[in-house]
Amino acid sequence: MTEHLKEAGYSGQIDIGGSRSPVTYKLKACREDDGAFHVAVSLTTSRDWLLKHGFRRQATLVRQGGYQMPVHFEETLNVADNISVTLRADDAVIASLDELKRKFPELQAG
Repeated sequence: MTEHLKEAGYSGQIDIGGSRSPVTYKLKACREDDGAFHVAVSLTTSRDWLLKHGFRRQATLVRQGGYQMPVHFEETLNVADNISVTLRADDAVIASLDELKRKFPELQAG
């Protein structure tokens, strides 16, 4: 059975070729039966801002502390998509609690 550890929103920035905009990103952490930790990262942002800055499928999320990770849209973004779009990072699978704390220090706060 999966053990839910924490789900919370944090302030960060989205970066597309050096152009940045503030965003709130969500981390959802859980521990699986095999002892591995899984962290899902997602954010919702403006379709129009993304398109204006040349986004098509991938951008960089700058998390608290300056940590960077790629986030993507499942398809190629265009004006027919919703005004707010969700970008996701590939789920992180982490073997130990120490590694989890090192890779996602924001999970330790609060």
